[in-house]
Amino acid sequence: MTAPSAARRSWLLTPVSHPDRVSNAPSAGADVIVLDLVEFVAEPDKPAARDSLRDCLVPARSTGAEVFVQIDPELMLADLTSAVWPGLDGIVVTRAETPEQVAAIDGIISDLESLRGMSPGSVELVLSLETAQGNHNGFEVATASSRTWGLSLGRADLVMDLRPEPSGETHLMQYLMQRLVTLASATGTVPLSAWWRFPDRGLLATPENTLAAAQRGRRIGFRGSFCVLDNQVRPLNAGFTPSESEVAAAHALCESYASATASGTCATVSVDERVLTPDIVGQAANTIALADACLTRDRFKTAAVEGIPIPVP
Repeated sequence: MTAPSAARRSWLLTPVSHPDRVSNAPSAGADVIVLDLVEFVAEPDKPAARDSLRDCLVPARSTGAEVFVQIDPELMLADLTSAVWPGLDGIVVTRAETPEQVAAIDGIISDLESLRGMSPGSVELVLSLETAQGNHNGFEVATASSRTWGLSLGRADLVMDLRPEPSGETHLMQYLMQRLVTLASATGTVPLSAWWRFPDRGLLATPENTLAAAQRGRRIGFRGSFCVLDNQVRPLNAGFTPSESEVAAAHALCESYASATASGTCATVSVDERVLTPDIVGQAANTIALADACLTRDRFKTAAVEGIPIPVP
């Protein structure tokens, strides 16, 4: 049984230097556990964190989560050498800025996959565009490696000049989020974020605000988000999963369109005074597909909790 990668709604950041956080992470129910070597690991603790990382990979998968490791591109060789082992699904690259940087990371991963008996190309990348340069180079960065699965703004509010507006919202953040969705669409990758609003910036939001941010984010095109608190995981899973009423409406729309076009070739039809185009029907089909992927993910995690063996890739 292998993990379904289409639905990755909740990404729980877990500092490797905190053994209690690492051991508790699987019980949170996240789709992805991100073992962090960067944001929440103090500089003096990084060597020990790297040494312990390999032993964290397989236990983190015990309840069906996929496992990524977050690395610092300035320390890419040391971080990747400690991270790329059987049991790893992917790498989150903080402060991704240039295509050359991403290509170098890809090359190191390829060498380690070969050296350690892993399938070529099995380790995916999520790139965090957290700086002005990274966002400016977004298309080139996103297309520098065929491994790239997703894009995120990461901790953009800490690195870029995103000063508060009088409304309390954060200057440029909404623009950058909308741009990220467009960039992901253009590059065939998946955008990761939620639509946070004042006073939240994501990492420490309440469960209620996390759910609202996830629901807003999904409506504009995001497919999952990072978090640091266990109690944010279930709201993210719920917010990025289409509701039963949304799925029912999507099925009804697709069926109505199929019935209306069954005997003709017209691409635009009216159903109950609503004009349906192939693009609208395609959006409904995407909602159904996303709901199916979320259901598959949840069934997979339930099977893992119930003890059905899950092989290491």
